[in-house]
This record gives sequence, C-alpha cells and structure tokens, in this order.
Amino acid sequence: MSHDMSSAAGAKRPASLHSADVSDHQNNMVQQIGGSAQIVKVSEQKRTKLNSKGKRKAYQARKSNADETVLDAIRLLLQEKWRSSNREGLDTDVPTVFGWNAGDQHGEASFCRVPPIPAKLAGGDVSECEFEVHVHEMSERGHGIATRENDEELGKLVLNKNRPWVFVVPFVLKGEKVRIRSVRHEWGYTQSDLLSVIEKSPLRIDAPCQYFGKCSGCQLQHIEHQDQLEFKREMVRRAFSVASPLFASLAVSEVIQSPLPFGYRTKLTPHFDIRKDTPSEKVAIGFTISGQRRVLDIEDCMIGTDAVRRGMAKARLNAKAKMADYKRGATLLVRETNVPNGSPNGDVSNIPAADLVKDFVLDPKSWVTDVVGDIKFRFPASSFFQNNASILPAFTGYVREELQRWNDSFMTTENDGGLRYLIDAYCGSGLFGIACHSQFEKVMGIEISTESICCANNNARMNGIDNCDFVLGDATKIFEKVDTSPKHTAVVIDPPRKGSSPEFLDQLLAYGPRVIVYIACGVPAQARDIAYMQRKDAIIVDGRAPESNSSQHAVYRIASIQPFDLFPQTYHVENIVTLVRE
Repeated sequence: MSHDMSSAAGAKRPASLHSADVSDHQNNMVQQIGGSAQIVKVSEQKRTKLNSKGKRKAYQARKSNADETVLDAIRLLLQEKWRSSNREGLDTDVPTVFGWNAGDQHGEASFCRVPPIPAKLAGGDVSECEFEVHVHEMSERGHGIATRENDEELGKLVLNKNRPWVFVVPFVLKGEKVRIRSVRHEWGYTQSDLLSVIEKSPLRIDAPCQYFGKCSGCQLQHIEHQDQLEFKREMVRRAFSVASPLFASLAVSEVIQSPLPFGYRTKLTPHFDIRKDTPSEKVAIGFTISGQRRVLDIEDCMIGTDAVRRGMAKARLNAKAKMADYKRGATLLVRETNVPNGSPNGDVSNIPAADLVKDFVLDPKSWVTDVVGDIKFRFPASSFFQNNASILPAFTGYVREELQRWNDSFMTTENDGGLRYLIDAYCGSGLFGIACHSQFEKVMGIEISTESICCANNNARMNGIDNCDFVLGDATKIFEKVDTSPKHTAVVIDPPRKGSSPEFLDQLLAYGPRVIVYIACGVPAQARDIAYMQRKDAIIVDGRAPESNSSQHAVYRIASIQPFDLFPQTYHVENIVTLVRE
C-alpha cells in the first residue's frame, strides 16, 4: 500500500479538512488505494504519544502566543483568496474568520485542537506523515503557508467560508509545490519538514551556505538579496495591516539594504548539548536544527564577520578540548571588537576610531569596543548592541537626519525654537543619543539598567561629548526626571523585541514630545504599540482626526515608515517609524 498524497488534491479530498466535519474524521487519513484516494480508519494508538510514565495520552494542540503571527498570515491568505474568488459579490463584506462563526470559541477549538492528519511527533508513522502541498503565502518568519489544495481548489473552499488545514514549511517559496513531512501539530496548523521541491519558484536560487536547509539561523538564502528586501517590506506592510485595518494604506519605504549581505554579523552564540549516548569527540557544536531541539554541527558561519569566523573556529577548539568538563552543554560567545593595532589588550580611549583593527573575544565578562562612524562604544561582551556594524552609520544617520528634517521644518514654518532637546529612552549603551547629540542643546538617556547607564555615560566621556546625561529611570515613572518642554523635545525609543508596555506608552503620550522616533527589531510589536496609541485617539490616519480626544494627551500623525535590513539572509527586519505631533 502506498501512502503517497499526490492525488489527494482532487475531488476525493477528505471532508475532514472542513471544521464542520472534524469530529467525524479525527481518526481518519487519506491513503492511495487502487489509484484513488480513500478515507481509512487510523487506530487511536497512532494519534497518541507516550508520556513520561510510559502510558499513552491523547495529543491536543493548545494555542500559544507564538501561534499568533502564523494565524494572522493564514487569515490574510484566506481573505485574499475569498476576494479573488468572489467575482459576483464584491460589495459583500470579507469574512473575518473561516470554518466557524465569528466569536465561536467552541467552533474554533473543535477545528484547531484536533488536526485531521497525522504528525510524526503526535504518534504517526513516518510513511503516513508525508504529503504533497502547495505553498500559497509566506509567514512573517519566512516560512511557507501551504495546503493540500491548489489555488483553484483553495478559492472554492474559502468562497464557502470553509477552512483548509494548513502546513507551515521552512525553506520554501510562494507558488511552489513541495513534498513535506508533518512533524508537530499547533493551533490550527501543522509544523512540517521540507523533503523535496517538486515545482520550483522562478525566484529560487542555490543557497551558498552548505548548512542552509537544516540550520535554523537563516531562512532566506534561497532568494536573491533584492527579493529578500521586497519580502521584508511586505512583512512590515502586513504587520501594520494586522495591527489595525486603518494602517493598511500606510506607505512603507523601500528597505535600506545592508552594505554586506554576508560577513556582517559581529556576534555569534554557537552552543552544544551533552548526551549520554554521544562520545565527547562527536558532540555537535553549532546552531539548532530547523524545527528541532537538536544541534547541527557547524564549522563556519557565512554571515559572521571575518573576525567572528576566526573566533568561532577558536571557540570550537576550546570547547572540544574541555568537553569532558561539561555536564549539560553550554552556549559559547564569539564577539567582534576593535583594538589598537599590535596591542589587543591596549586602551582604546585616546586612539582614533579609524586607527583600530578588528579582533574577537570569547569571554562574556570581557569588554568590547564597537565603532560607528568616528564614534567608539564600549560595553560588556554579554550585553546588547546592534550586531551589524556595516549598516550602523546609515541606521543612526537616518535617525539623525529625520530629527534634523523636522527641526528645520518647525523652524521654517513656526519659528518657535524647533527641537532643542532629545530623550533617548531604552538608551542601552547610548547608541542613538550619542550619535545624534550634535544637533541638540541637551541629550538625556533613560534606562532601567545600572550597567547600561554606566556604559552610556562612559561612552559620552570617551568621545568628548559633554551635552549627554544618562540617568537611571523607574519603569513606572520613566519621564519623572525629564524637565524639558515637550514642545522643544524629541524622543527616540528602541525597546526590546516584545515592544513597549501600555504603561510606558501612556507616560509617553502624557508627556507629549514634538517628535517620536520609534525604532524596532520586532515590527509586529511596534505596529501593535502604535495601534494601541491609535485606539487611545493619539494617532491620525489618512488625515482623519480622532473621533474624540479629551486633550489629556498629544495627537500624532505617522510621518514615515522606513525598514532597514540589519540581518540579511534571515527574516528579521528593523523598522523606524517617525511620529510628529499635530
């Protein structure tokens, strides 16, 4: 008996793909029998997995925060398919959900918790977990959103407000037909491994890295760099559209690309695990295998700088030599630094940035020096700093130019003194405050980390800058020490990937600076934060004023959205949004 799923895309497709029929078919699967697809019973044993006591228990997917971006991509795909298929009723509202009525949590759970297909980690045999699927869209993380239906079949399905079962597949492209193995069920979709590409996208190229397709570090090496930039621009558009329908028409500028598509990353953290059944000389040191928790042995990483790649080779040798001393594995640190020529441990304070040379450190407790233009920054090797030095002059330069542009505009149109003060919230080691200091009378940086504040103040002194003051702030009263007039103040915020908190955003709106420059490594969180401000009637969209504003806080318009490609070959994108007070 063959378990090939190639003909399951036709009229014989099981009704178990529709939410109304899931309960009747949760223990069914499709097999090729006598040249036609048929529904056959699958034993409950194959739908379960062993727990720690050796007993079998039923597997049911549960919704997690990590599912949200995938579910957003699925929803947008189904809505787009509905629009393209609904040629006779274009004035009909687009359904908000498919497969269950809006707000029907029981209907959603009935569909999403009981997948109609087997998966390897949920008790299925390898042979019965392989399917041929069509890739219809890409998720924000660079994975394919695929179904067993082709475009035409999917259009017919969603036109009736039904919902297909979706497979998330790494290393694929939109429009491809691929063979996959379903691995693990999530809420409303299944994580899969790519087995082969049957029909290739014209955008697909051969990835230059030998580890691509297994290593989880890069997701986009199989397309040209320019195509990566367009993908990231579209992901920024999608993030804002998902955050608020009012943001769907916002203009997103072309992504500013990294000068180096490879050899740019100034920090790597290879790791390894100790397993009882693996001899110490065969322990893999590298990065996680895509979709798994095991480590792939990686001797060299192409996205690392030359110094980091030398450091990684050294770190691997050191770890192998001491492998017997480790009990549970470890994470290694390799970080680029700038040192005096011929004196790796020398003092960099009085040496011009242009005279320093590249080196690496392996000790997390050591200090490193990074260079942005002619400015030097020192910080502990284990702390956060942007990891693509090649683009930082353009990155910080854009922020500086945006602030100058709006200052010039205020001076020309209003002649009221313009922007005189800058607040650098989430200031870290002082990157943006120091980089933009020259056009302000005073710069104040605020952080809740004592170590970061010390680094920032030391960096200002090392570069001979005397108008910057970095202070320790309380997260609940972040602007308490700010004594500048909001009318003459700009605020730069660069929060962690999870974004800002409502408490911080409320304080920011209550303070009401003239300009806000929001820098984000997590674009969905950034869009969510700005949507929060819009719901507070603090954002004007398309020239429309808020319906009601109690005048308790400022009102802003979105002046620009500018993505930057700080991490080529990966799905990550940095984004800068400028908000200007009305």
